[in-house]
Amino acid sequence: MTTGHRATIASKIEVRRIFTIGLPYIDQHAGEIFFGPKDGYLYLTTGHGGNNTHGDPWNFSQKKKSLLGKVLRLDINHFPTPAEIVSLGLWGNYTIPSDNPYTNDTELKPEIWALGFRNPWRCSFDSERPSYLFCGDTGQDRANASSTFEKVNLVTKDGNYGWRVYDGFDLFSPNYAPGGSTPPDSINPIFPILGYHHGETQNPSFSALVAGYVYRAKADPCLSGRFIYADILAADMWAAAETPYMSGNFTTQKVNFTCSKTTPIPCSFVGSTSIPQLSFLLSIGQDNNKDLFYITRTGVYRIVRSVHCGYKCNKS
Repeated sequence: MTTGHRATIASKIEVRRIFTIGLPYIDQHAGEIFFGPKDGYLYLTTGHGGNNTHGDPWNFSQKKKSLLGKVLRLDINHFPTPAEIVSLGLWGNYTIPSDNPYTNDTELKPEIWALGFRNPWRCSFDSERPSYLFCGDTGQDRANASSTFEKVNLVTKDGNYGWRVYDGFDLFSPNYAPGGSTPPDSINPIFPILGYHHGETQNPSFSALVAGYVYRAKADPCLSGRFIYADILAADMWAAAETPYMSGNFTTQKVNFTCSKTTPIPCSFVGSTSIPQLSFLLSIGQDNNKDLFYITRTGVYRIVRSVHCGYKCNKS
């Protein structure tokens, strides 16, 4: 049942399976489901499904006939015909947008929008520039934990983001590769626009990037237009500005943060610092007013005006 455009009761008879995929290992099963704000299609991200020790041993992320390690783009508003299911080898109840990259590259599975990801598990479109799709991607564990690199990619149609040829900006050499390897000179990788090494965080022995949104709310003018992201242990947060605008080049800086004096959730702090003890940062959310929320194990927190946290913002 619906009232206006708001669903009040879910109808189980309307539930249908859209997509099914097999996974080879227990690690890197990232996945996010979201709709394109301009095209209305369903975007689905998939991890490479490899394991932490060997790092995509079957090289699924680079293989154009695999749906692992990809950003997929599906039309779920139209049902496929039996002929389409067979000819395109579909994995569920959807059709393929006519402008997906496979129309230019027949080697690609038709669902693929972009490839070469390790574990893309938080993505978002900029609400004011829907051509900008940001995706966070976790790094491969390295012998020196502090050197492991977390990254944010600006995803474009038919883009190849390098994994497992590259991990971030560095060439990656797997210690076990039964699925073969992709020569570096055979691809044109798109490198991350943002990122950090574990050694740059408060907890270098365990880190993972949680990508957020371009801030478009009104609560904090000093964050306006900046891409917000953070580390999973919620002790480090960043804001990145595109300079110059529409260039694709970003500069970033760490953001000071603490609890508002009027917070409805009592705050405890990390040692003698002003950093809130939030435990794990599980996700970053956005509401209809474009306000951003940090979803943590201790509660849900909203970005508010700087003055409430004892900071100054010189923009009105």
